[in-house]
Amino acid sequence: MGPRLTAIGNNGAAVNDVWSLQANIAAITHLKQPTASVNYIKNLFSDEVSTQGFVAVIPFKNNFIGASLQRYGFSEYFESKVGFAFAKKFGNKLSIGLNGNYHQLKISNYGASNGFSVDFGVIYHLTDLLTIGTFISNPSKQKYGSTLVMTEIPTTLNVGASYFASDKVLIATSVSKNLQESINVSLGIDYKIAALLSLRGGLSAKPFKQYAGFGLNYRKLLFDMATTYDTNLGYAPQIALGYAF
Repeated sequence: MGPRLTAIGNNGAAVNDVWSLQANIAAITHLKQPTASVNYIKNLFSDEVSTQGFVAVIPFKNNFIGASLQRYGFSEYFESKVGFAFAKKFGNKLSIGLNGNYHQLKISNYGASNGFSVDFGVIYHLTDLLTIGTFISNPSKQKYGSTLVMTEIPTTLNVGASYFASDKVLIATSVSKNLQESINVSLGIDYKIAALLSLRGGLSAKPFKQYAGFGLNYRKLLFDMATTYDTNLGYAPQIALGYAF
């Protein structure tokens, strides 16, 4: 989801960010100018496993188009996803977004497979301070096309809310459900201690994870860092560099 959304507990259902392309497409409608960002995640439990990502959003009036790319894995196994999104803003309260994805999976000695999925998201601003959102990933339960790779494309449902406790503090929470996993509840906070610097932290219940990070915003340059701590996998730091044109 990008370091900012990761650092606040992977809470992206109702938080505006360029990386909302990976969390809730409807939330990209807050952007005022074209924005792009690249992301890199390193899993410290393995020297080989890493994740690379790229997102870009272009607004025009009340319409927004976006593109995303993500790759995860190592030399013997990797997953990749390319997405193209469209979101529309209806007045000052409601935004709706749709995203189409192309998935590819490659496993050494087993071959490769691909598939397609669609994501759908909604954002609604109840007040200037309180926002709710919902995001459904792959509601049609699409699968990879090859019978050699018996793996499904995940289907998830996310419902969340964000609240500006002050002009410096954003609190976000969400409930998410992967059809093959338990319900997860997460909570995060983004504290803007200065115009340049923000500090972030978060928790999730199932699986239990801890998140922390910070962000620097200098003119049009966006720099974010985060780390996730999992009791089984250890730390997974990530870094992103973005630019608002």
